[in-house]
Amino acid sequence: MTKPSDLQAISGRLERGEIDSARYLEELTRFVAAQIGCSRAGLRVFVETPEGRALRCVAMYDAGLDRMVGAADILHPDDNPFLERLQRDGCVAIGQVATDPICTGALLRHLKASKVVSLMDMSFSVNGALFGAFSCEQLGTPVEWTQRQLQTLRKIASRASLTLMHVVNASIDTTPGALWESSTPNRLATMPMPLALPPESG
Repeated sequence: MTKPSDLQAISGRLERGEIDSARYLEELTRFVAAQIGCSRAGLRVFVETPEGRALRCVAMYDAGLDRMVGAADILHPDDNPFLERLQRDGCVAIGQVATDPICTGALLRHLKASKVVSLMDMSFSVNGALFGAFSCEQLGTPVEWTQRQLQTLRKIASRASLTLMHVVNASIDTTPGALWESSTPNRLATMPMPLALPPESG
C-alpha cells in the first residue's frame, strides 16, 4: 500500500524536475488506485467539444494490467443527472452502475464497454472553477464505496489541484500553437502522453 506521504513526494519530484508532466500523471493515478483499492484510477478534465461539454481522460491507470490505458471522452449534456450531482455534491459514488438511474447515455455506454461495475468520481476545482474529476472504477465484483474511500479521494483531489495547474503552466509547448487550446483544461487534455510499453520478459 502506498504511504500517504507519497503524494507530497510525487509533487516534489515534479517541482524539482525529476519527472515530467506525463510521468507525474501516471504516478498520481497509481497513487489513487493504491489508496482507494480500485481496479482503475483516472483523471478527467472538462473540455468543450462540437457535441457539447465532455469529460476527457488525460490519465488512466489499470491496476490489473499494471499500466496506463486509454479511455474515451464521456459527453455530458447540460441536463445530465450525473453531471448535476457531481457539480452539486462534489462527488458521485455508485455501487451498481447497471441499475443506478443516474447512469445514462454516453456514461452508461462507456461503463458497459469498459466492464465497469462500480464508479466513484470526485470533482476538483481550480480558483473556484470546476476543472475535472478523479475517477475510480471497479471491474468484476461490485463494491459499496466507504466513507473512508470517499474522504481519501476528496483529500487527494484537494491537495493535487494546484499541482495539476502547475503541470499545465509548466508544460513546454514545442508543438504548433494550433494544436493547443487556450483554456487550461484543454491544454491539459492535449498534453502528450507516453505510449504504454509491453511488459518486460522475465
